[in-house]
Amino acid sequence: MATPTYKIILLGAMPDVTDVQAQAGFAKIFNLTPEQAAPLFAKPGRILKSGLTHEQATNYVNKLARVGVACEMREEAAPAAVSAPPVTPPPVEPASQAKEQQSPAGPRNVDFVFTGNGFEYFKIWIVNILLSIVTLGIYSAWAKVRNKQYFYGNTFLDDVSFSYTANPVKILIGRIIAFVFLVVYSVAGELSVTAGAIMGILLFVFLPWVICKSLRFNARYSSYRNVPFAFTGKVWGAACAFIFWPMLGFITLGILFPFAYYKQKHFIYGNHGYGTRPFSFSATVGSYYVVFLLTMAVCVLFALAAFFLGLVAHPILGGLLFSIIYLFTFAFFTVRVANINYNAITLKDHALRADWQFGGYLWLMVSNTFLIVLTLGLYIPWAKVRTASFKARYTSALFVGDMNEFAAQEHERVNALAESVGDLFDIEIGF
Repeated sequence: MATPTYKIILLGAMPDVTDVQAQAGFAKIFNLTPEQAAPLFAKPGRILKSGLTHEQATNYVNKLARVGVACEMREEAAPAAVSAPPVTPPPVEPASQAKEQQSPAGPRNVDFVFTGNGFEYFKIWIVNILLSIVTLGIYSAWAKVRNKQYFYGNTFLDDVSFSYTANPVKILIGRIIAFVFLVVYSVAGELSVTAGAIMGILLFVFLPWVICKSLRFNARYSSYRNVPFAFTGKVWGAACAFIFWPMLGFITLGILFPFAYYKQKHFIYGNHGYGTRPFSFSATVGSYYVVFLLTMAVCVLFALAAFFLGLVAHPILGGLLFSIIYLFTFAFFTVRVANINYNAITLKDHALRADWQFGGYLWLMVSNTFLIVLTLGLYIPWAKVRTASFKARYTSALFVGDMNEFAAQEHERVNALAESVGDLFDIEIGF
């Protein structure tokens, strides 16, 4: 029998505590600024956490109660690992608020909010590692689902969290297939050069199909407001984006690498959708060329400086500067590309907005790397939580109109499509 899971429902301030005091404690626990905590705390009835064990849920309720926040612990209808997405009824709101939400709303900017906690995720992370080792990797599929459920469930947009409902068994099947192929490929390469070459060709043939299946699987079991995402990319498109264009990049000595990268991003983002509504991706290839050229210029400039520093002073200083170069260029490239990608994604009249800051991300990379090395890897959970918090802080969505109504319409369309189109010939495997 599956272990039951629980969710935490926000009720508001405790009877003997003022709203200001309770909100301050709420912000401290979830590591939020007062501006981020205010809209979340202002709506009693929202889900704060989900997929918790009884002990975890009890600890959370007690922890929140100590800072003056009243919460309720409820058992969820289904275990977190089942494949069918849970349908959570929306919190009951006053009639005045409901009427206000039904009226057409103008454009409004809504920030992403991440409420994860480093120590909380550390307990999930360490258990996942230990169980994966004990089970010789079999539990890694369940570990992946638990990780995704934690980060999805703690990421909120407009006071609603995302959810991930994939079945770990299907992910395990995909990993077994990949492992068998790897073993056959390795053995074939040892026995015969021809057999190894044939297996390599098969890898190139099936790689686009695997990419499409992976993106489709991940999208299908990721949802927002009980509406799943979708991916409609085709195998030929994946072959062009991930094989043919990169090969041309090598042939042209890197001149077409930015174009290949652009085609990959366009294939991924342009073929995703929310329910039945496709996303649009409007980034231009020129913006990627600018980023690649600037990154290359920075790398060459600092690499020469590191080389001469190593010759003139000491090789260790040169190596240290090379490490700094890597972090600097990685942060620069990541921030510039993220801003390009997210600012180019639209969904009907809605749009994503990103304003990632280079200085903040560079400090995040440097401090995370230093603390991970210092703690021999034990800081990794905190590093992942800090990174997710940074991404949420500098990413937002522009909603035009009533998002509740839009999601409700997509929910009906998805259900109608599911009834009319069966999945009899659709192989559901998470690679």
